[in-house]
Amino acid sequence: MTEADVHSLYVKYGYFLFRRCLTYVGDEATAQDAVQEVFVRAMQAVGGFRGDADPKTWLCRISDHHCIDLLRRRRSRGELPGAAGRAPDDDPDDDSDGQRGRYRLIHNDDPESVLTARRLMAAMDPHARRLAVLYFVDELTQDEMAAELRLSRRTIGKQLNKLVARAKALLAERKRAI
Repeated sequence: MTEADVHSLYVKYGYFLFRRCLTYVGDEATAQDAVQEVFVRAMQAVGGFRGDADPKTWLCRISDHHCIDLLRRRRSRGELPGAAGRAPDDDPDDDSDGQRGRYRLIHNDDPESVLTARRLMAAMDPHARRLAVLYFVDELTQDEMAAELRLSRRTIGKQLNKLVARAKALLAERKRAI
């Protein structure tokens, strides 16, 4: 892959990666900076890209790692809420059937739902945020998520259940506050 190829990837996937980074970081300026950093890193790593993965997948991984690192740095500096907050342990009897509709909380065509989704994402820790992006934005199956995150399918199901429970709790808090 050449620098010209990376430029064409920027033209092709720049906006997609901007939306992805925006989902993680929550504000446009930071998301734009993150996309620029993703392509700087891609340019630096262009010689090491062997073509084993789809270039879009490669860029998504770079953006995920960069955004999660950015969020961790912000959290360690106290710039993000919930630095000490952790979800309770998994329920060992809890299992997921893998049906996508089971986790439907937000409807993309409802502007209020989209705003609520952004607020929910801002309240999540980086791991939960990545899980949410992979499932709700990338629409990966639980098996695909397990392969991507190098976790078992059962663990992914448990984590999605916790994620949805946390999202429902945050939605309930928002409704009470209104």
